[in-house]
Amino acid sequence: MRNLLMVAGFSLMASSAMAQTAPQEFVAKAAAGGMYEIQSSEMVAADAAAPADVQAFAKQMIADHTKAAEDLKAAASKSNLTVPTAVDAKHQAMITELSGASDKVAVYLKQQLAAHEEAVALHEGYSSAGTDENLQAYAVATTPTLKMHLEHVQMLTGGGNAATGSTGATSTTSTGNSTTAPAN
Repeated sequence: MRNLLMVAGFSLMASSAMAQTAPQEFVAKAAAGGMYEIQSSEMVAADAAAPADVQAFAKQMIADHTKAAEDLKAAASKSNLTVPTAVDAKHQAMITELSGASDKVAVYLKQQLAAHEEAVALHEGYSSAGTDENLQAYAVATTPTLKMHLEHVQMLTGGGNAATGSTGATSTTSTGNSTTAPAN
């Protein structure tokens, strides 16, 4: 009976450890996701055919994920961990899909939704169960921005005026002209 309890205890510890993301694995996943965000957003920000609100979102992704990449490098350096310098195969496939898409905006927004859901889950998980204090602090600090991005892309994909593709608020000026304010 005692041996059975010990085996059960070791099994529980092993499954708990497997649920946690190892520090180097977290760095690799966070870096790959961030590099994808920057590269994919650069494509859409430069696309003159993209709506202004989507271009603004893409530019914000470039700025925010560039800062997050710098913060990740600093945290990883403190912990003597290596930050990858190229996207992984999964994210490269997403970039390839986006670059060949006839409707870049639709593909970009679909990918952004999935990427931010994944990034929020990764960072929230490491915030609560991470084993490296430097990376955990990075994850805690980065999660609110990722959640804001997720909310923004959810609004871009599901909110706004479907007939015009606008996600901003429309108002009438004193001259009677209709204007649309870009979404935040």
